Amino acid sequence: MKLNARQVKALRNIVRESDFLGGDFAIPGKLGTGVGKTTFDGLIALGLIEAGPSKRHHGALGYRPTERGREEERETYK
Repeated sequence: MKLNARQVKALRNIVRESDFLGGDFAIPGKLGTGVGKTTFDGLIALGLIEAGPSKRHHGALGYRPTERGREEERETYK
């Protein structure tokens, strides 16, 4: 799968932040600059991340990787 630079950055940051949060949804403000809704929507459409309420941030919309997303992130950084 060919991801653009923003998608790669977003996926990497989502995997790392979600791991840090113990699998919780990471809010966009914690995922770096230059990554926005269009990038997140693209990753959702590809089945690499999912959106949902963050427990840590009182139900704010966040993102976490799917198993497929984790595999893609591992492949990207071999």
